Amino acid sequence: MKLPEDYEHVTFADARAFGVRPVLPWLRGTLAAGITLTQWAQAQPGAERRTGRGHVQVVGAPAPGPDGRSRWAVRHYWRGGAVAAPLLRDRYLANGKPRPFQELDASHLARLRGIRTPAVVAGAVYPAGVFYRADLVTELIPDGSDLAEILFGPEPASQERTRAALEAAGLLVRQLEEARIHHPDLNAKNVFLAGSDGTDAHLLDLDGCRVLDARAIIPAGPMRRRLERSLRKFEDRTGRALGADAWSALRTGFGEEV
Repeated sequence: MKLPEDYEHVTFADARAFGVRPVLPWLRGTLAAGITLTQWAQAQPGAERRTGRGHVQVVGAPAPGPDGRSRWAVRHYWRGGAVAAPLLRDRYLANGKPRPFQELDASHLARLRGIRTPAVVAGAVYPAGVFYRADLVTELIPDGSDLAEILFGPEPASQERTRAALEAAGLLVRQLEEARIHHPDLNAKNVFLAGSDGTDAHLLDLDGCRVLDARAIIPAGPMRRRLERSLRKFEDRTGRALGADAWSALRTGFGEEV
């Protein structure tokens, strides 16, 4: 499998992995120790566990990644869906390009097309019979929160902050459409807002993203509707309604007339 420039393949025993060149000594040493990237992260002093689909381990970076961030997010792949998740849990059928390699390709192309998304550092695939399990390492964007945390977290955002966050999220969706990138599970947890004013929107978890030909046409509906459905679910779950002004800000970000 061809990798983007500056990444290299690493194999040890049955594990297949890749990493950006500065982290290759760490990657080879971890695999040679007979542990997964997630197991390595869990053993690090000060590792911070965050929830998402499964769990993410946040750790200090032992080597420089593409953007030189000081911390990494180490994510183990878990199945989604009401049928597959309970049955297969973290196992994927070993046919075609494995998830970490797919996500590296999507992230690399998205960044080339101007989409802010954390840089991929490394990934690994561990065979399990006719299945495989996998990990991905990305750099951690500092000083920010995901959209769900901002809007529905324990400390409610101000009306001004709510409007700014939703407009930034809507603009990110519009940028994805213009960049011909389709995210199949766009939701309030994988829109991350950073920057001094909290409106620097990043896309998280590009698992399953499709990067289309630059001439392709993406309908201006599916990703918008998915994000809106996600926000409605958080409204129902928390009992906190966003209000007409907030929804108007999201649609302003989309570029819709309100």
